[in-house]
Amino acid sequence: MDSARIYENCQNRLLELAATLDRDQLATVVPACPDWTVQQVYAHLAGLATDVVNGDVTPPATDEVTGRQVAARAGHGIERLIAEWTRTGPGLVALLRTQQRRRYSLPALDVWHHENDIRGALGLTAQTEDADQLADFPLGGLAKGWPAQAPSVRVVATDTGQEWSLGEGAALTLSGTAFELARAVTGRRSVNQILAMDWTGADPAPVAPFLPTLPAPQTDLAV
Repeated sequence: MDSARIYENCQNRLLELAATLDRDQLATVVPACPDWTVQQVYAHLAGLATDVVNGDVTPPATDEVTGRQVAARAGHGIERLIAEWTRTGPGLVALLRTQQRRRYSLPALDVWHHENDIRGALGLTAQTEDADQLADFPLGGLAKGWPAQAPSVRVVATDTGQEWSLGEGAALTLSGTAFELARAVTGRRSVNQILAMDWTGADPAPVAPFLPTLPAPQTDLAV
């Protein structure tokens, strides 16, 4: 995954978007992050860049760490958050260019999904650039560590032609766009939404709980 480029592009778009948001939009609750508003998502993104660049956090960040990042910036206005992220973001991009360990792709995964989390909360259309890479990263991991007790699944990205084999034998096939697959396996689709995707073969109910690599939301998400 081209983590540095993905991160930089997402950051640039989010910084441009932040400059256009009014107070009500910044106070909008983000359904994919139900404890956070749009502004608090920006606080997390700024805080994560600062923490990783300063060597205080090695990805992935725990919920305790991300909560601390948001709490520490509770009194910061959006301009201050933008300024902090603008200052520390390039250092994180430089780190992503040089680090080879898989964990250093996680900030790119994080910012790509949070960009779509924010866009969904604000009623904006999805940002699908690089969905092929964002689907491949978690699905490739699932393919390597698929639980032996879970039914096997062939996953097909209908728009890119990518395929992944989860387990042996492919009792089921799951088809969807790379964007939908990326969102589904990274905790941005409820189990009901996953079950409603394009499945063929056996009953997908025993499989659906194994697909999200982060906890699935309790309610459906639009983007």
